[in-house]
Amino acid sequence: MIHQGKLTLPRSFHRLRFGLIAVTALLAVTAVAVSVLAAAYQHRIDEASRYNRTFDAAQTLSELLRLQLAFARADSANDLDELELRAAILKNRTTLLDSVTFPIAEMRSEFIPRLAEAIRQIEPLLERMPGSDAAAHALATLDPLVQPLARMTSRSHALAGDEVARTQTHLRFVFASLCAVTLMLVLFGAALVIFVLRQNRRLDRTVRTDALTGLANRLEFGLRLDRLAADRGCAVVLIDVDHFKTLNDTYGHDVGDAVLGYVSRRLTGAAPDAALVARIGGDEFAVLYEGDDTQRRSRAACERILALMRQPISLQGRDVPVGVTLGLRASDAGEPVQSSDALLKDADLALYAAKVAGRGRATEFQLEMKQAFLDRHRLQNDLRGAVERGEHHLQFQPIVDLQADRTLGFEALVRWDHPELGSVPPSRFIPLAEESGLILDLGRWVLWEAIRSARLWSEDVFIAVNISARQLTDADLVPFISATLAEHGVPPRRLEIEITETALVDNDAIAIRTLQALRDLGCRIALDDFGTGYASLSYLQRFPFDKLKIDRSFVESCRVNENSSAIIAAVCALARRLRLGVVAEGIETADHRVFVAEAGCGLGQGYLFDRPLTQAAALERLAREAHQTQAPTSADTSTFFDAVFC
Repeated sequence: MIHQGKLTLPRSFHRLRFGLIAVTALLAVTAVAVSVLAAAYQHRIDEASRYNRTFDAAQTLSELLRLQLAFARADSANDLDELELRAAILKNRTTLLDSVTFPIAEMRSEFIPRLAEAIRQIEPLLERMPGSDAAAHALATLDPLVQPLARMTSRSHALAGDEVARTQTHLRFVFASLCAVTLMLVLFGAALVIFVLRQNRRLDRTVRTDALTGLANRLEFGLRLDRLAADRGCAVVLIDVDHFKTLNDTYGHDVGDAVLGYVSRRLTGAAPDAALVARIGGDEFAVLYEGDDTQRRSRAACERILALMRQPISLQGRDVPVGVTLGLRASDAGEPVQSSDALLKDADLALYAAKVAGRGRATEFQLEMKQAFLDRHRLQNDLRGAVERGEHHLQFQPIVDLQADRTLGFEALVRWDHPELGSVPPSRFIPLAEESGLILDLGRWVLWEAIRSARLWSEDVFIAVNISARQLTDADLVPFISATLAEHGVPPRRLEIEITETALVDNDAIAIRTLQALRDLGCRIALDDFGTGYASLSYLQRFPFDKLKIDRSFVESCRVNENSSAIIAAVCALARRLRLGVVAEGIETADHRVFVAEAGCGLGQGYLFDRPLTQAAALERLAREAHQTQAPTSADTSTFFDAVFC
């Protein structure tokens, strides 16, 4: 059963386990107690039948009779030796009897002292032998002891036999109990072993099962794939839930967990002929196909999965849109055998290609993807140390006042001159820098170079620098910017920080703190690519923006697409109500310029005004404009910036 996201054993299972353990322990203790009792009874039998108790009494009686007979026959000096020997033996037997504990109390308390006293009385008579009076006196002394000793010896034999018989009866009962306890121990031990084996099987299933969805987990998927890798004909489909972190942050983790449950059920329904459906990561699933015609069946499953996932999931009275991206690696019987690692890597490459292509689709692995991956990996390695080697430089794209036709600022654009590949576009190396963490060093270099360049411009020209999501998590970002501005003597109001909605989505709580700290420092904040995300409007309430930058995709189609033109007009109207500046990106024609200006955009950026410029070309442009029109005086600078940004 699943309890609070964890798979736990039923309570009855725990009770049974503790019951078996308790009974087995009780039986073990009972077996030990019975064994001790059996040993005690055996000891009693040994004590009752010991050689030096009843046997010594019988031997003493025999020696007493022999001594009497010796006294009766002693009529010559030749018989004295035997008489002395018999008397010495009887005395020794009496001493032995005195050291033995008899079950008859009067044996020790009365008879043995009488026997010892009789021996002391006859010892002087031995010196007077042979002699009829001495022999008669000795016989008279010994004769009263014969009958009592015979009776006591007989009673001792009887009591010892009774004790042995009684103890043997008890011992038989004890041994029967011991056998029963041993049998029960064996039975309960066997039951405990069976229980442990069942529990181990259940735990093994638990280890191989995802607790949240009930699907197989990554371990089970890997083991199953390893067994299939040696066979021909299998397919791996990797499924990634699009923007799952955003969904979690927007709706909460409870909704996120529920979404994963719905996704797992839809995957199972869309791939009923699959060998295995598994959850192999936080928001990543996998489907495994085996057998004949795997390519056709896995491709059909991908289409069914995409069709099912286009339907929103209804949770807590609201429809939650959920998209997925798929990567497929399929091989039929005619293809060479692939290892499990190779199949997974190929499927992962296909999934990555699908994400790059725009998500919400299924992409099947192609051989050229491996080369693209190798090229990407090489580029990422070459990116390390590129700043230190001086391979990066900045270019500056003008941001123009559409009414005055005057450059008010520049956006800093980083470029990479690879020693072998030549110019590498930012669209290729910036994502690599973000994935590898190199964006921190590269971003600091861009900020430092941009601020250093801005100090050469007039006081009314600003510099705009784009900040990535990873940089927003850098605790040293704000101190670094503050120190760099102070080092180059550039006022914070001349630095504009551009940030995309993606960066906000990835680091919501941290982003708002960082942006607020930059705002407090005096920097301007711009929301780049506005309108391309589904949460853009909500961020206008939650973040301290000064400016909106309309994405170039709307500007490019403003004359042919009524929706684009309506969006631009709406953004400009919204910005006026919120007292925000507006920049239209991607202005390449005069028609673009006229339209965005009429819509209410105050600033524009694009190839119509200039391509990205070197530092020297940017200075020349500013100098050329300064000759064409008179720059505002320092007294008007504050008013100028207020007009631009408000």
